[in-house]
Amino acid sequence: MKSNERPKARDKADEQKVSTLKDLLRDKPRRGRPRRMVARQNVYVALRPEQKQLMDALGERLPDGLGRPDVPDVAVSVLTARLEALRSAVAGRTREIPEGVTDLESLFLLWDLAPPRRDDLAGEKWTSIRLSPQQVLELGRLHGTLNAAFGANRSEVFALAVALLAQFLERHPLEGTALGLGDVREMIFRAASGE
Repeated sequence: MKSNERPKARDKADEQKVSTLKDLLRDKPRRGRPRRMVARQNVYVALRPEQKQLMDALGERLPDGLGRPDVPDVAVSVLTARLEALRSAVAGRTREIPEGVTDLESLFLLWDLAPPRRDDLAGEKWTSIRLSPQQVLELGRLHGTLNAAFGANRSEVFALAVALLAQFLERHPLEGTALGLGDVREMIFRAASGE
């Protein structure tokens, strides 16, 4: 009898169990944004409507495979690269920022950007941007540097990063290319060190 019972036990074990809800939902495609290898984190900044529209437009100008969700990461990379280039320019001195740069507006002018408008602060709304963990740390470091030097808040630092990304994409068009996020970051740092 035992020899007859063993094949039945094997047959039951080989059958696929679909009786639990977990098994039924396992292969169901999930809705919403696709999962990433590294989970992104929410960071809250105040943006004006035109800054949000600029971010949408910049997402279309990124390489194939990248889009609007990658704009904050790339923008923080551009600002990081530009500040690193600025630090290396004054490496022999005791400063991180050149003497002539006395406020955030002069930093915009140094990099040939239009200074931000101070009159339309009522149009700003708090929103969350999603950054990879390394870029969250970079944004915090950039915010600390610019806050200590000029009293800049995180929203102003991120607005500077978006403006620099717009300038970078005008000088180095990337749409239609097949670069990944790492390749774009490498290109940004090469361009910043060469300028």
